[in-house]
Amino acid sequence: MTDAATNSPFVGESDSGRPALTFDDAVNLDFAESSETNEPEEEEQQSTNATDEASEDGQETDDPAAEGDESNEPEEEGDETNEATDTIITLQGGEQVPLEELKKGYLRESDYRRKTQDLGNKRGNLEAMTSRVANTANAIAEFLIQQLPQEPSRALAIQNPTEYTRQKAIYDSGLEQVQRLIDMSAEPKNVAGELKSAATEETLAAENAKLLEAFPHLAKDDAREKFFSDAFKVGEDLGFSQDEMQGFTDHRYFKVMHYAMLGLRAEQAKSKALNKVANAPPAAVKAKPNGPVNPQARKNQDAMKRLSKTGSIRDAMSVDFD
Repeated sequence: MTDAATNSPFVGESDSGRPALTFDDAVNLDFAESSETNEPEEEEQQSTNATDEASEDGQETDDPAAEGDESNEPEEEGDETNEATDTIITLQGGEQVPLEELKKGYLRESDYRRKTQDLGNKRGNLEAMTSRVANTANAIAEFLIQQLPQEPSRALAIQNPTEYTRQKAIYDSGLEQVQRLIDMSAEPKNVAGELKSAATEETLAAENAKLLEAFPHLAKDDAREKFFSDAFKVGEDLGFSQDEMQGFTDHRYFKVMHYAMLGLRAEQAKSKALNKVANAPPAAVKAKPNGPVNPQARKNQDAMKRLSKTGSIRDAMSVDFD
C-alpha cells in the first residue's frame, strides 16, 4: 500500500477525494501524459527563443544596412555638389558660363564692394577726426593769442630797458606757445594727407589688379598704352572731359569705355557694309551657253531652208517631216 501510494501520479493529492485505484486501472494509466503535456510548453518556449534570436539577428543585420545608407548619404551629397558645380548658365548675351565661375565672380565682386565701402568709411572717419583736432588746436591758439600781453614798445626800451626786457620775454614766451599750437593743428592735416595718399595708392593698386584680371594682355606696356588711348578717345566721343577721365579710379569705367569702343566699331563696320551693298552695281546676267546641236536636226533645218527657196521635189524628199 505504501509503495503504490509513492509511485502514483497523484502523489500530493488527498486519497479521500478519489476512488480506490484497482489493478486494472493501474494497467490502463498513461504515464507519458505528463511528458506530452509539457511538450507544447517546450515547443512554445523554443519558438519564443527562436523568435528572439531571429529578432536579434535581424537587428544585427539591419545595423550595417543602416550604416551603409548613412555612408551613402555623403556620396549622394557629393554627387549633387558636383552636378551643381558642373551646371552651365546661359547669360543674356548667349555666353555660357559655369555656375562655379559665376559664384566666384559674385564673391569677388561682393568682397571688392565691401572693401571699397570699408575704405570709404575709414577715410571719412579719418577726415572728420582730423578736422576736429585741427579745429580744436586752432581754437586754443586763438584763445591764447587773446590772452597775450601787449608787445612792449621801443620807447620803453629806451626809458626802462630792464622792464622792456621782462615784458618782451613774457610776450615772446606766449607767442612761442601759440606758434606751437598752430604747428600741432597743421600736423594732423599732414598725417591725413599722407594716409589719404596711401589709401589712394592702395585703391589704385586694387583697381589695376581688377583691370588686369579682366584684360590680362594689359600687362604689356604697349597694349596698356593703346587701351587707355582708345578708352579716352571713346570717352571724349561720349561726352567726358579729360579732367573727368583723369579722375577715374574705378576700373569699371574703363571696361565700359572699352566695350563701348568695340560696339561703336561694330556699328561703323555694319554701316559701311550696308552702304557698300546699297551702292554696288547690279550683277550682269550671264547668258547660258546653248547645248550641243543635234546633227540630224541641223540637217533637217538646212533642208527646209533649201526647200523654201527652190520648191523642188528633191529638196522636199530630203526633209524629214517626222
